[in-house]
Amino acid sequence: MMLAATVTDGFEGLKGAGIATIEFTGAYLTFRYLLGPVDSSVRLARFACKLIILVVGIALLDPLSDKLFTYEFIKGITGYVKPGYEDALALKAETFYRDGVVRAMGPLEHSILFGAVCVWFGTVALTTFRHQIFGWGIAGVALIGVWFSQARSPLLGCLIGFALAIFHSASPRFTARWKLVGLCVTAVLLTVFTFSNSPVATLVRLSGVNPEAAWARQAIWETAGPVVLGSPIFGIGLHGDWNWQAHGALVSSSVDAFWLATAMSYGIPGSALILLTIASACGLGSIDKSPHLTPEEGRLSVALGIVLATIVFLGFMVHFWGICWILIAVFTGMRANLAETAVLRERAARAAEARYDPITGNVYRRRWTARS
Repeated sequence: MMLAATVTDGFEGLKGAGIATIEFTGAYLTFRYLLGPVDSSVRLARFACKLIILVVGIALLDPLSDKLFTYEFIKGITGYVKPGYEDALALKAETFYRDGVVRAMGPLEHSILFGAVCVWFGTVALTTFRHQIFGWGIAGVALIGVWFSQARSPLLGCLIGFALAIFHSASPRFTARWKLVGLCVTAVLLTVFTFSNSPVATLVRLSGVNPEAAWARQAIWETAGPVVLGSPIFGIGLHGDWNWQAHGALVSSSVDAFWLATAMSYGIPGSALILLTIASACGLGSIDKSPHLTPEEGRLSVALGIVLATIVFLGFMVHFWGICWILIAVFTGMRANLAETAVLRERAARAAEARYDPITGNVYRRRWTARS
């Protein structure tokens, strides 16, 4: 990422990409290696789920007060003003209004990001703590947050996440369930891309998003796709002009697709490396049945896998930045940590039974000396 941004934008690109790299790698490495004690990741997840109650409560003040409560509160204290916000609020643009009602956003950067965060923590709570009122309560609060964000893509993510969580809970003996889900998704994608002239729009419409948004996503991919292919290695930089005016259906330079926007900024390798980082966290497959993880750690591993799957899917129709960019790294690091924990505990158990050095692999026998 830093190399690509430096090549395209020089020192300014290095600064911007450097911050983004520190945010992602710092969060990933922190939650990848610093969660050591048993159930530490579960305790962290429980605490984060409790925080989502506060976040949703603050966000609901937006539609209740008919204004962006958090933004107006901070502006009143500090005098900080975002011109883009002010213009959109004055025009009552759909960015902040839908059906005449202010969209809940709270302390996050956008209502879509707020909805996405609710989806992720709602899924974590419902899957990890499904045997407790706490888990169902947090999932209900998260669903309320998604509803008042009035963001259709997070609502779709909520449907996918909760459906997969319920499917996992309802099929404890069906070990090939995720292979079945993968085959079904692959079959749908192959069918759509084979028989549809506008595959992106078709997929978005099949997902329940309104036709206008579907065609807007199709227009973004049709216009920005050739731009990426024109500079596939390094992209066009953080502030590159991609001539969005060439397509009559586009009204701004916003790229509402995380994977596409990342490829435009850092090249296809940059986007692919992020995807591979997420995929590598699940590289060992399902670990929830590992005898070396506690039951809640096992369920949390499933929850994080579902969350990462929704991130990958929604990344084709939603752009993630700010806190969501950091949370992607956090969830990836936690899932990788649980996988490594299962492996290390298994090695320690085998070492204790076989009496061998887990580092060198040398088998040894304890010498017993008779007492005289």
